Amino acid sequence: MVAYKRRGDYVLWQVLTFLIRPHLRQMNFDYYVPLPSSPEHLLHRGFDTIKSIYEPLVPLTFALTKKSGVAPQGEKNRRERLMTPQTFLTCDNIKLSGRVLLLDDIYTTGRTLYHARDALLQANPDLIIESLTISR
Repeated sequence: MVAYKRRGDYVLWQVLTFLIRPHLRQMNFDYYVPLPSSPEHLLHRGFDTIKSIYEPLVPLTFALTKKSGVAPQGEKNRRERLMTPQTFLTCDNIKLSGRVLLLDDIYTTGRTLYHARDALLQANPDLIIESLTISR
């Protein structure tokens, strides 16, 4: 993950997609929502790490955006991660219902997933939301 996310070794998306494919084939959701990267991360890396992994596997629904100016979770300690305020916004033009699977790469404290869940539920209160990450 360090080579993929920190060093920008883009070709590793193929390995990660290969590893996650069998797990996703067993799942059936109405929406597959990738957790977005910050605009700064996209500019720095040149690619969206989550989109690259999951896009070949399931139809993605881009229902969230990430606020600008948010420090990366990987640069924070546990306490700082847990104290991070809401970082996601929902896209105004997308209304969801049914079952949603949030897609991420690394689960550390769960704060990012909780923020994504909370943002989606605020805009769509009746959703059933689960998550899938590649590693913990």
